[in-house]
Amino acid sequence: MFQTCIIIMALALVFGVGATSSYAAKFGQAPEFDIQVKNHQLPPVESRLPRIPMIVSPADSLGKYGGTWHMAQLPERDYALLIRTIGYEPLLRWTPQWTGITPNVALSYETNSTATDFTFRLRPGMRWSDGSPFNADDILFWYQDILLNPQLTPTIPDWLICNGQPVKVEKIDDYTIKFHFAAPYGLFPTFLAQPEGVEPVSYPAHYLKEYLPHYNPTAASEASRLGYNNWQDRFFAVFGHPGSIDDPSRWTNPDLPTLNAWMLTGTYGKQDPLVAVRNPYYWKIDPAGRQLPYIDRVSFKLVNSKSDAVKLAMEGKINMQERHISNSTDEILAVRKDMSSFTLIESDMNKLTLSLNLNHRNTMLRPLFQDKNFRIGLSHAFDRDAIIDQFMPQAIPHQAAPRPESPLFHAVLARQYITYDPDLALEYFARAGLVNRDKQGFLLTSEGQRVTFNIDTVGSTRYDILQAVVAYWRDLGIDAKARDMPRDDFYQLRKNNNFDATAWGGDGGLDAMLFPVNYLPISKDSWFAPAWAAWYGNHDGKDAALPPPIVQKQMSLYDRLKSTADTEQQKNLMRAILDISADQFYVIGVALPPNRKGIVANNFKNVPKVMPAAWSFATPAPTNPSQYYIEEK
Repeated sequence: MFQTCIIIMALALVFGVGATSSYAAKFGQAPEFDIQVKNHQLPPVESRLPRIPMIVSPADSLGKYGGTWHMAQLPERDYALLIRTIGYEPLLRWTPQWTGITPNVALSYETNSTATDFTFRLRPGMRWSDGSPFNADDILFWYQDILLNPQLTPTIPDWLICNGQPVKVEKIDDYTIKFHFAAPYGLFPTFLAQPEGVEPVSYPAHYLKEYLPHYNPTAASEASRLGYNNWQDRFFAVFGHPGSIDDPSRWTNPDLPTLNAWMLTGTYGKQDPLVAVRNPYYWKIDPAGRQLPYIDRVSFKLVNSKSDAVKLAMEGKINMQERHISNSTDEILAVRKDMSSFTLIESDMNKLTLSLNLNHRNTMLRPLFQDKNFRIGLSHAFDRDAIIDQFMPQAIPHQAAPRPESPLFHAVLARQYITYDPDLALEYFARAGLVNRDKQGFLLTSEGQRVTFNIDTVGSTRYDILQAVVAYWRDLGIDAKARDMPRDDFYQLRKNNNFDATAWGGDGGLDAMLFPVNYLPISKDSWFAPAWAAWYGNHDGKDAALPPPIVQKQMSLYDRLKSTADTEQQKNLMRAILDISADQFYVIGVALPPNRKGIVANNFKNVPKVMPAAWSFATPAPTNPSQYYIEEK
């Protein structure tokens, strides 16, 4: 049953009005909008809100309008900060403590008995940030003209595919839309709550149609006149590549209408600071009927490094943030007495995961990397305790496995091959055929080639840890080289499968079912086997390679997991996947990270004292930043 009646009753309780007369309520708005309405620059607030706005309950208290939220942002590929703060408004969203999902852009939703159909009721009267109506036609435009257009979306994202077939989307009426899958897909509502779930509601049809030849016969000639190779390149410049929410072009067009609480006024990477201002058509209110957000603007100061972000925080030029500075929170708070901390319940399962490219193009490295004995040898070859003492005193040795707090914790996967034992490491190397050495003492393959490879990472903290690991490997005769790369170069190499090995963080600690990239090759982020992952997503793709039967079995288990809405069955299927992952030992882990902290100014209010920390959760977005507020000092 639709939940509309519950929401209408809630509005009636708040405003003392009936469902058909919600406009009779006295809505409030920011003072800047009072002036604009008075000067006829904006319609009245009741005309800008949907018929049934979403009510956001404050974490602590009703807020005050005004102020600027200051953060630090890296100049290269740091779009995640934008997504996590001003870019998360999917159809369904996580609850603030990650206990479930709740309607968001959707007013309500229902699922049929076979979990193949998902029907969403939208909010009548909802508008884009430029005042244009948002309705089912926008979602249908995304589906028909973007998702199913191979010139814009050559590969449909995995989360929109079930039983090998993409989703079908049907408009029921102006405010009702249905998603249909070829087979049961009980996990679909959960996927919608992830950051990628913003896709269906990110394409303003009225704005984007002019860039498509289907609606504008002169689109191609206009693109050529403006210097683009074709109309697609012009579209990518205006919006970005569909399906890639971290594409830079998503954040370079301030004119693009949005449903977010704040609208960009500049271009990421060009304006410093990059500023976002309040959306006059934002569709959420507080329990007193005042339109959100409370904070006037969000400012992202560009810094060259995380250490520069820490310096900015120490100077009092950041008033709420955890990204980039969480490792230095205590250091910052020792200097800033006008700030306190909030706790982030860590979801990452590792400070550093080490992934050899099992699908390497090099015919010497590929069979060696695919030999589990070699990977086990590498795992026994470095001293985790010593590295932890040097770089992360509160961490503990841990493989790439779900966290102990997770109901999916897998003791074997977490603890196997974790002891530092150089002699045992050499035994495993010998089992992988590495017994001879060259004049410099480096191990040779049976063909007489030195075992040499690069392992890439991004960021000084990861690089320092990686260098320590690589030093142990080199002592035992593995000619590995650590490389700290620019983010754009790093990602481009992985996109093209032109890399040896990767050192990265450890997603999937608490959200193993949603982000299992380290446990089976399931997506572009499964860097240990990108070609097998490509096969899973697109069997006949040019970058795909047929996985071994045991890997195909994992993929089949995951398909079954996605199909069921039974949570216990989901867990049992994921445990079976983890059993295989433990046996295959794809990825090497270093250490289990402890909980982190963020900083918040004492006058920056409504930030929960505790919140989950994960990409799947898009920290801190599900805690509703639109209800954060700043008290005057």
